[in-house]
Amino acid sequence: MFERFTDKARTAVIAARAEAAERGDQIRPVYLLHALAAGDGVAARALAGLGVDAAAIERRLGRAAPLRQPPGGDDAEALASIGIDLDEIARRVEESFGPGALDRAPGPAQGTGRIAMTREAKQSVELAAREARALRHGYVGTEHLLLGLIGAAQRNPRGDFGPQTLKELGIDPAQARQRVLDELRRAST
Repeated sequence: MFERFTDKARTAVIAARAEAAERGDQIRPVYLLHALAAGDGVAARALAGLGVDAAAIERRLGRAAPLRQPPGGDDAEALASIGIDLDEIARRVEESFGPGALDRAPGPAQGTGRIAMTREAKQSVELAAREARALRHGYVGTEHLLLGLIGAAQRNPRGDFGPQTLKELGIDPAQARQRVLDELRRAST
C-alpha cells in the first residue's frame, strides 16, 4: 500500500515512526498528525488554516505517551535501597558492548526493528487509501492521511485519538475536510 504514498506522505509516516521509536511506543495517530502539521504539503497547509500547529500537537504528545527515560531519580533510589547500582550496571554493559550500548538497545516496541501501529493508526492509513480512491486520486498524499486520521477519530470515540482529541486540538472534522478540499483546488489551478 505504501507504494502509492507520495514522498511527503511517506516522510510523515517515517517521522511518526521516529517519534514512536524515540518514545518506545507504537505508531499512534497523534504521531501521524504531528508529522503532518510539522511537515510540508496539503495537510500542513489545511491544519495551519485551521489554526492547528505542531506546537499544539506537541503539547498533546506530552500526554500521549511518556518519553522513554533512563532509570534515575526515584527508580534509582529504590533500586539502590535493595543493593542495585545503576551506574555500575551501565558501566558493565558499556564495557561488554561498547560506549552508548544502552542508547542503542531496542525499546519495548522495537525488538525486530519494526514498530507496530496501533489499531487506530492502521485504520487511519486504511481510511486514507479509501479517501484517495473516493477523490479519484491515484496516490495517497498528506491530505488523504489527514482525512483518514479524522475519520478514524470519529469512529473511535473511546480510543486514545478520538473526537475529544480533535476537539482539544481545535479540529472540526467538517471544517478540516473543507480546508483539505480547498487546498486541493488551489493546488490544481
